[in-house]
Amino acid sequence: MLKKFAVAALSISLLTLGGCKSTGPKYQNVRSYSEGLAPVQVSNGKWGFINEKQQWVIQPKFEDAKEFQNGKAAAKLNGKWGFINKRGEWL
Repeated sequence: MLKKFAVAALSISLLTLGGCKSTGPKYQNVRSYSEGLAPVQVSNGKWGFINEKQQWVIQPKFEDAKEFQNGKAAAKLNGKWGFINKRGEWL
């Protein structure tokens, strides 16, 4: 009886593992948190900002992005640098 249970448990475990897919790392790059937000780069190379709960505050759309200082962060879009606020709006 115990042997049948062990075989069944092993079979279920292997089937479950076989259906799992590894998604790899969540982010390509993560810079330091500053003022509650961190610039992060995703697999397509775009940068956005997450909060300390790892929730997107500014969706990844920038070619590059720096940490926030005094309520603004430098960001690059279409080859041009500028400053954004914590809502992702250009200043």
